[in-house]
Amino acid sequence: MRRLGVVLSIFLFSFAFGKDLTLKEAIDIALKNSYQLKAAKKLLKSKEFQFKATKGLRWPSIKFTEMFMRTNVPGWAMMNELNQHRLTMFSSAKYVDMTAMNAFFGMPLFQNTSYPEWNNWQTKIEFRLPLYTAGKIQTGIKMRKKEYEATKEDVKRTEQKVIYDVSKAYYGALLAKEAIKLAKQAYRTVEKHYKTAKSMYENGLAIYADVLRAKVYLMDVKSKISEAENNYLVAKKGLLLAMGLDNVDPSEIEIVGELKFKDTKKSVDYWEYYAINNRPDFIALKERVENAKRMVKFVKADMYPMVGAFGAYQMDDRHNPFGTDGTGWTVGVALTWNIFDGFQTLNKYKAAKETFKYYSHQKKGFKEFIKFKVYQAYANLQTAKEKLKTAEQNVSWAEEILKITEKRYKNQMASMIDLLDTQTMYDKVKFEKAKATYDANIALLELKYQAGALKKENNGGEQ
Repeated sequence: MRRLGVVLSIFLFSFAFGKDLTLKEAIDIALKNSYQLKAAKKLLKSKEFQFKATKGLRWPSIKFTEMFMRTNVPGWAMMNELNQHRLTMFSSAKYVDMTAMNAFFGMPLFQNTSYPEWNNWQTKIEFRLPLYTAGKIQTGIKMRKKEYEATKEDVKRTEQKVIYDVSKAYYGALLAKEAIKLAKQAYRTVEKHYKTAKSMYENGLAIYADVLRAKVYLMDVKSKISEAENNYLVAKKGLLLAMGLDNVDPSEIEIVGELKFKDTKKSVDYWEYYAINNRPDFIALKERVENAKRMVKFVKADMYPMVGAFGAYQMDDRHNPFGTDGTGWTVGVALTWNIFDGFQTLNKYKAAKETFKYYSHQKKGFKEFIKFKVYQAYANLQTAKEKLKTAEQNVSWAEEILKITEKRYKNQMASMIDLLDTQTMYDKVKFEKAKATYDANIALLELKYQAGALKKENNGGEQ
């Protein structure tokens, strides 16, 4: 069944999107196929059923029993015969030694006692209803409900992690695709250098070594194209794995999009405030801290008496199930109070209080940790933006230097080595600009993830 689901997902993916894949489509597919997210949702469903099961404690419990017994134990046999309304004064002699009465009457009226085997079919319906539990049932239901709600937040955080992983893999694929583009641009430029050197050599304006140097460099750039294409395939394979599609050939898809950066104008204070109030795992932790507090009340309830009602209706028969040789009913109210249990309840109560304090400190520490991670991510984003700004400036300068060097070479004022060195610098700066754009996107992605603001609707920008 699971394999059929995977095949169906792949078919729908191919049918709906063909070879082109956008970031939004990748995230949508991942949210449907992620094993991690599916597991989280199954756990959530389990918590929901646990909550519903706990709510049932408020209702009476009804139990049906059909039991067959055959025994020669005098007490059980006599009780079964009595329950069947078959026991009489004379039949009870089977269970009591009455031979001493023969001497009293002067004649042998009673034989030696025998203990016969006796059959009994018992049909029984019982009910129990808690009347007073010192708030234990209500507290237990509340705890289950809050744990269910906390698990919902865990699912949201898992969704954010899936979006984070897919987005990061997608940006990596865009970077690899950009590297192919840059390598091809470099090849065309170096090919132009090669043709220039060859033309100048043929006209006696350059040496043959310049032609060879340009040729070697051209072949090196060609190999880099092949390397970039392989890196692109690997990046797409990683993206498909993040999407939960491990049986799709990466060569069959094409990443759609442009590697560009859309900045956020919000301050670090805004992101810290947003994280403390919206990050799902912190909300879940706060719910569980409150549950630890409720556990104190839950355990304390065992120190008080419990009151419950009970009742039963039963039918007993010697020969048939559901028979009615004898019938009877019982109703009652019981008070149970565990007055002394070796200080077990008291120590459990103290342990629950300490556990609550432990989780309270954990919450405070986690809050500061979240603020630190947001602050760190925000600082990294500023660094990434500065590097991107510098890289953009460097590209314009390197482009100008390359143009000048090309003119100088044509005018025999610069060597081929100078030209190729300048070309190497230009290619490096162009890739560094692409890498800086990637790093800025990842830094913003990290900031949103740490703040708990990462959603498929606003990924990649400040929407």
